[in-house]
Amino acid sequence: MAAARPAVVGGFVLGALALAVAGILFFGGTSLFQKTTRAVIFFEGSVAGLDVGAPVTFRGVRVGSVQRVALQLSALGQARIPVTIEIVPGQVTIRSNNVQHPAADIERLVDAGLRAQLRLQSLVTGQLQVDLDFHPDIPAARAVGDTGGLPLIPSIPSEFERLRTTLEEVPVQEVVQTAQRTLATVERLARRLDDELGPLMESTRSTMASANRALDATEQVVVRLQSDVSRTLQELDGLLTVARRQLDDRGTDLARVLGSADRAARHAESLIASLESLTAPRSQFRSDLEAAARDLAASAGSLRGFARAIERDPSAVLRGRSAR
Repeated sequence: MAAARPAVVGGFVLGALALAVAGILFFGGTSLFQKTTRAVIFFEGSVAGLDVGAPVTFRGVRVGSVQRVALQLSALGQARIPVTIEIVPGQVTIRSNNVQHPAADIERLVDAGLRAQLRLQSLVTGQLQVDLDFHPDIPAARAVGDTGGLPLIPSIPSEFERLRTTLEEVPVQEVVQTAQRTLATVERLARRLDDELGPLMESTRSTMASANRALDATEQVVVRLQSDVSRTLQELDGLLTVARRQLDDRGTDLARVLGSADRAARHAESLIASLESLTAPRSQFRSDLEAAARDLAASAGSLRGFARAIERDPSAVLRGRSAR
């Protein structure tokens, strides 16, 4: 039995080692046999909620995890928080014709704009993660602390830090004072409106009452006018009926009167034509009239001569022309 004890102990030890190796492989996967790439990130703000083992992602793809979160203090009272991350090369493929060291690949990516930023994993727990992305428009701050020979990935403020910085820049006291002055002005305006709205409401009520009375009177007048207009329209209708009947009865008389007027007009036209023919320059009637006018003129001349002779010698009437 004494000789069997070393074999039992040896078997027990070998079984324990086998279980330890199996546990390491089961819980650690194959990471022990993979070559990881490490880098350092310096964050300026608080990293509360960032724990070891927190994921490192690139646009939602997990490429590694946080290995170490440390604190560096200087004699000048400056605090630096270096965060060491591990990037699994199998998760990231860098296309390059030249075979380079992983640190050189990270430096090349940093030159292309690779930056790190803290983001929330969950709003409930408040845990943080490191998110990598390209931001070439943001300059990289390199010499910020001791990296221990590891490549440096510059950090940029998180969205929460940007919001906090923006809120810190807001002049809260001035905003509060302005709000207080605004509220005081609104309160004075409200009091003034309360003082002025009472008489205005009374005036409005009296105006509405007057308007209602005017509308009632107008409605009564409109009703009377409607009845008067109806009677007037009926009378006009009767008048038009009588006029139409009289026109129908007097149609023959009007036709006869129009015929007589037409004949009178034709006689007048013939008379005018006869007068025009009589007064024409070369008509016989006008020639006779002109000859009669000449004879009358000659007779008038003879009578004037006889009258002058009688005036000179009244006895010439008794003696005659031969006695002279």
